[in-house]
Amino acid sequence: MSLSTALNRANAVASFFSSVFFAVLAVVAVTGPILLHSASTPDVKLAMAKASVKMGRIGHYYDSRQPTTEMATLHFDLKADLSPLFNWNTKQLFVFLVAEYSTPSHVTNQVTLWDDIITSKEDAVLSYRRKKAEYMFSDISKKISGIEANLTLHWDVMPYVGVLIHDQSAPTKIQLPVLEAKKSGKN
Repeated sequence: MSLSTALNRANAVASFFSSVFFAVLAVVAVTGPILLHSASTPDVKLAMAKASVKMGRIGHYYDSRQPTTEMATLHFDLKADLSPLFNWNTKQLFVFLVAEYSTPSHVTNQVTLWDDIITSKEDAVLSYRRKKAEYMFSDISKKISGIEANLTLHWDVMPYVGVLIHDQSAPTKIQLPVLEAKKSGKN
């Protein structure tokens, strides 16, 4: 057998295996969303446990050159079973809590309050009581006192192969409290 014949055969074998490999990847990419569509919808119970609105500064290490703004700190209760979102093509879930609200200057505003990455089906059952939000709730208008908002749990299903799939829970209405008066140190 000559060298060119051996190279031609090696090329044919490599082409065949790469064609089969990409065909399998295509099947995996197509069946992932089908499996998610047929899975049961995750059960999510979400509520605001506690909130406070105070004046503060936003910026790197609360830079004193930045103007003060109203900022809310939230604590929430969450019970969610996201394990139905895991199948053989699910690498991980990116889960995040969003507050959506309207202001006179902007019809839709969204603020991410908390996020997490879930890498296994066993960790996909979330149960938090009075969990403090990771991020402050503030607005570009510097006013959030008394705002009505919808809390929603969002999740992105990140597959090993295929497209990222996004979904969310039903919204939960909340109302932020009014601005807390600054306590004076004088008696």
